[in-house]
Formats: sequence, structure tokens, C-alpha cells
Amino acid sequence: MQRYRYNSTLRNTFLVDIEAARELMIEVGLKEGFTSNNTLIISQFIDQMLNQLEEITSPN
Repeated sequence: MQRYRYNSTLRNTFLVDIEAARELMIEVGLKEGFTSNNTLIISQFIDQMLNQLEEITSPN
């Protein structure tokens, strides 16, 4: 049961962080262009977080 709570809390934290990064990426994209270096860096960071989220939520 404890592991479930940990994964649930960690999952929710990732989701909040991913959403914040997504909003930042859109903001930067609108200012600098969606192919700017900063926008792409944020996009890659989001991809990394999504991969980590997949790792913690996939059944073992």
C-alpha cells in the first residue's frame, strides 16, 4: 500500500511539473517561435519527464 501512495504522489508531482513546463514552452514558443532553441530545449525536457512518468507508472 505504501508503494502505491508513493507512486501516486510522484505521478501527480510529475503531472503538475509537465503541465507547468508545457505552459512555459507555449509561452516561449509564442515569443521566440516554436522552432527556437529555447522552445526545443523545453520540449526535450518535457519528453524526459514523460519518459520518467512512464517508468514509474508502468507495471513491474
